Amino acid sequence: MDKINESIVLVGGGGGVYQIARFLRWIRTNISTIQTAFDHGGHSGQLRDEWDILPPGDIRQAIIALIEDKNDAFFWRRIFSYRFENENSILNNASFGNLFITAAIKTEGGVIEAINKICKITGVKGKVLPVSLSKSELCAELSDGLIIKGEGSIDKRPTSDNRTIVSEFLDPEVHIYNGAYDAIVNADKIVFCPGDFYTSLIPNTLVCGFREAIAKSKAKLIYVVNLVTKKAETHEYLASQFSKTLLGYIGREYFDAIICNSGQMSPDLKKAYEKEQSYPVKVDGKNLKKLGLSIITQNLADETGGIIRHSEKIASIIASL
Repeated sequence: MDKINESIVLVGGGGGVYQIARFLRWIRTNISTIQTAFDHGGHSGQLRDEWDILPPGDIRQAIIALIEDKNDAFFWRRIFSYRFENENSILNNASFGNLFITAAIKTEGGVIEAINKICKITGVKGKVLPVSLSKSELCAELSDGLIIKGEGSIDKRPTSDNRTIVSEFLDPEVHIYNGAYDAIVNADKIVFCPGDFYTSLIPNTLVCGFREAIAKSKAKLIYVVNLVTKKAETHEYLASQFSKTLLGYIGREYFDAIICNSGQMSPDLKKAYEKEQSYPVKVDGKNLKKLGLSIITQNLADETGGIIRHSEKIASIIASL
């Protein structure tokens, strides 16, 4: 197999898929992103409700990440990332990229037609695929038995809320988009990306047909564990808890590779995250060895801009596996 052209599928949500895709596209030519279609927060959620469309936010980030560096690439990245900031305007906090995608969906006859057109004119290298074309709400059962509905309601719970997430489901049930199913089945590698665990990554696995596609695929399954925990979703989760929970949702017993960060967060940034009760994910190697054929631990953290993200090193690790 030509390693440069190997088929790599990235599964997740906005920020996690974006961070890996933007680095991986430099060294791999055949990348497909599959992202959740059930976002219901912020400007993206508002467009979803007002225009009866799939939320465009995660689609927009995948497009930005995969724009090839030629011609007007810088222009397209900049304008798709642009957010209006004027408290006196009806457009305040609106994302131009989200508006552009919404208009394209309405004029081109559907979300897939719109994505394909936008990818063509912006010079995207790869495929951007929603996990489903149907609208649904993400639901979570909490440790007290209460079921809450809506991605924003799950994700934005205050740090004073000590309830944990027990399980999730979609209401109503929806089926996987055929293009996403085919991408998974035919992939050489499937990478489960970091990000909001229960509101960006897990929702993909809840779609009818996703587990079946994973079961049919012969791809290597790779999981990139989060750098930090999040109070509303993964409070005090160890690396093995992230991994074991995800395996349960996709119906597998182990990953081919689990990638974890071994680097230390700077003291100042650590204090900033601790204010939100967010902490570096601890790597419990003994338990991880039961869940992955290969456990890779390296310093993968990038603290540029006062936010911790995965560094470009993650791309070369994924490519080398």
